[in-house]
This record gives sequence, structure tokens and C-alpha cells, in this order.
Amino acid sequence: MKVGIPGGLLYYRYGRLWNSFLHALGAEVVESGETTRSILNSGVSKAENESCLPVKVFYGHVLALKEKVDALFVPRLVSVKRRTHTCPKMLGLPDMAKAAVGDAVPVISPTIDFQSGLWHNYRAVYSLGRIFTSDPRRIIAAGVTAWREHRLYLERLTLGLDHRGALRGEADRLLCEGRDLRIGVIGHHYNVYDTFTTMSLLERLGSMGVDVMTADMVPEKLRERELKRLPKDIYWSYEQEVAGAILACSRYRLVDGIIFMISFPCGPDSIVRVLCEQENRLMGGVPMLTLVMDEHTGEGGFLTRIEAFVDMLWRRKRREAEELEAVAV
Repeated sequence: MKVGIPGGLLYYRYGRLWNSFLHALGAEVVESGETTRSILNSGVSKAENESCLPVKVFYGHVLALKEKVDALFVPRLVSVKRRTHTCPKMLGLPDMAKAAVGDAVPVISPTIDFQSGLWHNYRAVYSLGRIFTSDPRRIIAAGVTAWREHRLYLERLTLGLDHRGALRGEADRLLCEGRDLRIGVIGHHYNVYDTFTTMSLLERLGSMGVDVMTADMVPEKLRERELKRLPKDIYWSYEQEVAGAILACSRYRLVDGIIFMISFPCGPDSIVRVLCEQENRLMGGVPMLTLVMDEHTGEGGFLTRIEAFVDMLWRRKRREAEELEAVAV
């Protein structure tokens, strides 16, 4: 059976896990590849106008697989952490995929919900495995292998590899190599690692002589510590990761500046943006630039803001160095 995995949204976090699991069960896995202009255009034409940019991109990836596979694999992630939920659009991804392809291709959509306990998720994974094999030992072995591959992928991200480098297990260079200027590029995986929608931001910053720190590279203990300081819990699973990373980068001066990547019109990101900007200002934190992306974002204006922000950070760093020199003298 040919099973298609759309290369958008949660693919940037769990794609390696899904691919390894399905492949170990004997499925022929077909991925839609990286985002292109044609994929984005087809997604924009199919999705609702009110959908955020990543959802429109996801539609495009689904349509790119429609004629190539026997089934689509689109899990429904309700919660990946206790007392939290994913974005409402994540909950509805299988339904969106079904609406996009109609009856042409069945959609395999196991429900993962950590609010319901581990046993619920074990049963969901086992039921998924039964689609491909009746051997429970093979399902368990596939799960163990996939989880190992997933952990390895995440570890590579924490070490400074980008998405493509983490998938291959090698990279031409690390995002963080000890340069004089370091910028935190913080956002959801699909807002940071999609080279098309971000116009290769990570690579461009590297070519400017800038080190990049992503949310994956911020120690989890620091992220959790910052979340506990907030007066109220953040209920969205992935927004917690983003907010914790921004606040940790600011409080502990892990970076010289922060670029917060969000997509229009994401509701949870908009709320977290205001929260992080206020907290960053109160603690006298580092300069912060918010980049809002949609399908109309032009490369010229996008790059101008990046270059101006980098120039400002260089001037600020030189001024601080001169002030320290004056004090030392």
C-alpha cells in the first residue's frame, strides 16, 4: 500500500516518526516533498480564506499526493501534554484532508490524546498497525524503531541542525557555530523550517555571519521555568514551547535579538506575541522583531526588515563593547 504523508504542519515535528513507523510495517511511504510555489497556490485555491498560511500550505501538500497514493496519513493530535490542547486547526486536519480529496483517497487518522492517558494512545497506535499487519510483535517493533528515530531527529535539532540536516543526519554547517552575533529564530517548526514560506531565513542569516538559535536549542528546563513564572497557564501545547523559548532567551541573554515567526491569522500566536512582548519589556530583555507571514508576503520587504534588524543588533553590540571598554579604562 502506498501511504502519503503531507509535508506540512506537524510533518516538521513528527514526519520522521510517521515515516519510520509506516515503513517498518511494510507500507510504501510517499512524501509530498518541500513546499513550492505551485503547492502553495493549489492550497490557497482550496482552503478557506480565513485559514492561516500553514493550513493553506498543508492543503497544497495534500493535493500534491492525491493522485500518487492509495491512502493519506493525517493523525488527529488532540493533546501532546497533560492539561493542554493543540490548535483547533490541528484537531481538524483529518477532516480538512478528507474535504480536499473527497472520496478519491481514504484518510488514515489515528487520534492521539495525552489527556486520555497512555493506554488510549497505545491502542490508537496498535489499531493503526493492524491496518498493515496482524502480527503484534511487528507492530511493537515498528513503534520502538520509530520512536528511536524520532528521538534522534529531535536531538539533532537541539544540536543545531536544521530540519533537512536532522533528517539526513548530516549538515553542511550548524545553525550555531560560535559567531559574534546570535539571533533566536523562534516559532512553530513549520514556521521556522519551511524554507519556502520563510524564504530560506535560516540560511540567509548564516550568510550574514549570524548564529541562529531555535526553540529546540533552548534547554527544556529553562523553558519550563519561564512558563511557571507566568500568572496563568498557556493552554496550547506548542504555544508553551514557543513562549518558554522566547522568555528564556530574553531573561538569560542566550541571544542578542529575537525574531518571532508567526503566520497570519493565527489566534494563539497573536495572544502569545503580546504576552511575550510585554514580559520581554518588563525584564528589560533583548530586541525583538515579529515577522507575520502570509501568502502575500513579498521577498523584498521581508529581507529589508531582516537586514535592518541585523544591522541594528550589530550597532548595539559594538556600542555595548565600547561602553565596556570605557569603563575598563
